[in-house]
Amino acid sequence: MKKTIPALATAIAALLLTGCSSSVPQTAPTTAMPAQTAASQTAAAPESIPSATNEPDKTADFRTANANAPWVGQVKSVTETESGRIRIETSVVDPRGANGSDAAKTAIAICESAVALLEPSYVSVLEDDGTNFVLFEHPSVPKGACTEV
Repeated sequence: MKKTIPALATAIAALLLTGCSSSVPQTAPTTAMPAQTAASQTAAAPESIPSATNEPDKTADFRTANANAPWVGQVKSVTETESGRIRIETSVVDPRGANGSDAAKTAIAICESAVALLEPSYVSVLEDDGTNFVLFEHPSVPKGACTEV
């Protein structure tokens, strides 16, 4: 019996060591990605500008997406001032006549393009002098419409 115990201990040690020298390659632990929610899994419209970057300046992307628009040269800057809020500075000058001027139609077209491409919760299109010209989703304008103010 005394010979059996050392032989059994040797066999157990051999089994344990064999498990440690497994031929399965060990890999470094990886950081798990957080699960996506249904909202983050929704696909953006193909014509939309992805907001994958945290850069607030959207001017280049906006101009590229609207390269053929007749008003693209009037867009000075497109900035996401905070999440979902877009500020568009333009060189448009409103004659402050009746609603529906050519300048107003241009500013509304710029706003509508921003809504379609950037899918924001709020848009303000500014005149050349920095005053608000067209707003989207502001409490003072009709819901869901780019409106001259």
